[in-house]
Amino acid sequence: MQLNSWNAYYYFFLTLLFLCFAVFSNISLHRRAYGETGYIEIFQLIFIVSVLIVGFVRKGYLIKVYSRSSYWLRQFFFSLLLYEEISFLTEGKFKFLDYNSQSQLNFHNSKFMEKSLTSFVLLNEDTIHLYPRLIISIFVIFFFFAGARISFFKRFRIISLHPLVSAGFLLYPVNLAFSYLIRNLLTFENSFYFVNSELVELLFYIIFLVDIVIKSYPRLIYNDSK
Repeated sequence: MQLNSWNAYYYFFLTLLFLCFAVFSNISLHRRAYGETGYIEIFQLIFIVSVLIVGFVRKGYLIKVYSRSSYWLRQFFFSLLLYEEISFLTEGKFKFLDYNSQSQLNFHNSKFMEKSLTSFVLLNEDTIHLYPRLIISIFVIFFFFAGARISFFKRFRIISLHPLVSAGFLLYPVNLAFSYLIRNLLTFENSFYFVNSELVELLFYIIFLVDIVIKSYPRLIYNDSK
């Protein structure tokens, strides 16, 4: 497969998937679509587990190409991500969980993540709040998108996204900006998002799976491009 062909197919697939998710976000789906046990969440778990499985299957190759420490750091990161997705099982299980907005033992629902550090308005009265969750998300998106290109982060390039797929993570800020503009220019409700956050997560997990497959089986991309 030629690299130019790969890029064309990948970006077409990603754009089509993003637009499909936008449609799903703004129509009534079955009541079991969303929520901790909804089928969108189940698909997320399937993709995360698939990422871990591919990583374990290609352990020897990945350690050889990258390093043992960065390999295990990657596997730990995705194991932690898997735990965060199933941490709803801990709801109300521990007395000290009052730090968490949903009484769960996890990081992403911690109350400090939802405290507004500052806020401002660009259009109408649609206030933009800078939450720790948003700031951390932007840094993480930047790392996954540009980590393979920045010298300091290159030691962790097994974790950051391969340059052939990294552009997909730009859909996160695109979704935020586009949603904000639509809400204000077309007078949609303040809760409107072009693509629902759960579906954005699912899109990211699909990209993660494509990324580890490319890193584990590079001949899929490079065998005919030399």
